[in-house]
Amino acid sequence: MTEIKASKEYQRKISINKRVIFKNKNSIASKTLPDHLIDLINFNKYKIIASFISIKSEISTQFLNKFLLDNNKILCLPIIKNNSETLNFIEYNLKTKLIPGKFGIMQPSDLNKEFLPEIILTPCLAFDESGFRLGYGGGYYDKTFSYLKNIKHKFISIAVAFDGQKINKLVHDKYDQKIDYILTEKKLYTV
Repeated sequence: MTEIKASKEYQRKISINKRVIFKNKNSIASKTLPDHLIDLINFNKYKIIASFISIKSEISTQFLNKFLLDNNKILCLPIIKNNSETLNFIEYNLKTKLIPGKFGIMQPSDLNKEFLPEIILTPCLAFDESGFRLGYGGGYYDKTFSYLKNIKHKFISIAVAFDGQKINKLVHDKYDQKIDYILTEKKLYTV
């Protein structure tokens, strides 16, 4: 195991434990996420937004996703098709039937309504103000961002987290893609 990989695993372990504490202490924090997302410049012009359904101790996206639907956005959820290394984004609304996908993460059962999002909201374990996020280690978002940049698709990436998940400096390597913003219960950080 390389030194960077070992450091990332250590940061992951610490970050998971910290996030559980934030989740327990901030059960209503997620209600303010929509208030800060609208601080994004030209928020109203974006129509296709990819989000996610929170798992484990992630900050809840329930209010955020409802806000996006209430504002007539096309809301998409990430899926992993046929052992792909990148994510696809499938339309979701409150009537969409969800089924467990890879890793048991809930996803739309009908995979026919696929979109390329203009904004991609991502989960994370930790983030720094330089624009790096710590994920779970699968690299799906990083590979997806890289792919979308290679095909010249313009999008904005936003990590969604508790404000307390911010750390001074995140360990990263050449495969880690910087994100554009971090959305927390306290503010929208611009990178």
